Amino acid sequence: MGKRFRLAGKCAAFTVILWFCVMSVYRVLVPKFFYDTTWPTTSTYLGFYEMEKNTVDVLFFGSSHAASFFLPQELYDGYGIRSYNLGCEQQNLVTSYFWLKEALRYQKPGVVVLDCYMLFPYNPQEPLNTAESCTRKALDFMRWSAVKREAVRDICRLDENQSLLSYYLPNIRYHTRWTGLSENDFTFSRMAGRYELMGYAPLGWHGGREDFQPFAAAASAGMADMVPLMREYLEHITALCRQEGIRLVLAKTPSTAGNAAKYNTVKAYADEHGLDYWDFNEKRLYRSTGLRFQTDNADDGHGSLWGAQKVSRQTGKMLSQQYGTGGHTDRQWEDTKGYYQAVCKDCELAHETEIDDYLEALQDERYSIFISAKEECTAYLKDSSLEKLRALGLRAELEGAYGCSYLAAVCGGKTVEKSGYEELEAEGTVRDGLAAYRMKSAGAGCGSCSSIVIDGAERSKNSRGLNIAVYNHETKKLVDAVCFDTSAQENPAVR
Repeated sequence: MGKRFRLAGKCAAFTVILWFCVMSVYRVLVPKFFYDTTWPTTSTYLGFYEMEKNTVDVLFFGSSHAASFFLPQELYDGYGIRSYNLGCEQQNLVTSYFWLKEALRYQKPGVVVLDCYMLFPYNPQEPLNTAESCTRKALDFMRWSAVKREAVRDICRLDENQSLLSYYLPNIRYHTRWTGLSENDFTFSRMAGRYELMGYAPLGWHGGREDFQPFAAAASAGMADMVPLMREYLEHITALCRQEGIRLVLAKTPSTAGNAAKYNTVKAYADEHGLDYWDFNEKRLYRSTGLRFQTDNADDGHGSLWGAQKVSRQTGKMLSQQYGTGGHTDRQWEDTKGYYQAVCKDCELAHETEIDDYLEALQDERYSIFISAKEECTAYLKDSSLEKLRALGLRAELEGAYGCSYLAAVCGGKTVEKSGYEELEAEGTVRDGLAAYRMKSAGAGCGSCSSIVIDGAERSKNSRGLNIAVYNHETKKLVDAVCFDTSAQENPAVR
């Protein structure tokens, strides 16, 4: 009898160890997308589970259009609306439906806002209208429950190219990633705790089309066809919201893909089901929101930070006035105000063109700063600019040093600084040695070049003057790369 117990114990121990090894490999191999990527999908979904139960008033769903336009901190700061953005890139309606079901296990929102971009053909050769990789991004970090099992069954039934077993054992799907593992794969626990933006994905550049014009709603425009499968799951979402007593709002963020025919189709569905439809491409709403497509969009369909602020403020206004949502004070959103302001600062910095204001903004402990001069950098370098450089902890002894080489790095309170009339080089690390940098500077008399390589990527503009690269060691992202031509009287910025 004793031998049997010992054998059973050994088998149990072996099973536990094997399961631990499998899960450890799984955690390493599954792709992760944190704040160091454009679409921090992993942070979105892991962060959702960190929210206190039954504290979220409004949930947003949809593709990357939704992720880049609906900004929870703005809704809270302006209206006391506690919201979370569960959108992600290429989120089809199947994914939206199951994430709504999953969200309702933890939260009791009064309103759900669904962006309708994916209702229409996007990737028609794919059974789910979107790339398989994007469906996986959204499902990989959903917790296992009856909801996820149902989601996996439906996805694999609808798309025969997807394997049921690969969802239960992701190692099957990602086994080739061994050769492409990155730092994120080994710092999962630390990075997974970063969800301060509550699903919002900030884009800090302007790139909307200059010739964009909002459309005027008109019956004569006809109607566009929804993808049948997308409409089917829209029906599921509508029914689930009605069953749970949730007010469903259909929306479309600013996009060149919007038109009157699509508007008519969604509006007809909304009217049929007693829903509101907010289309920010429709002339009346577009203008009342104060949108300017060229600067408020980052491209044809995604919002810049400034566009997200406008759309979110308008959304907060409508939610407050039409649904009585808001008026809350909650520690979770109070605690993230500072982080959001820092994100805004990062985005604004990349558009600053006045050298002294720029250098003053660099006094931020989140930043590592790299400076490399090329050609002549002192002819019109102002005394006030030298003082700003010294405020960063540099000597900046450049008065009268015409044609000199100069490089400097300020990382975690430590400085490296060199000047002279030969080609200069320096190297070191940031983020406690996790990322390396290499720098080079050559002035007017010794080759004229600038190089700033951070974590393997060249960041110098390699232009005349002071080339500056700013790296945020918290988000592991480049904030900005610029050159101020300090050999020209106006010190123009080159990006």
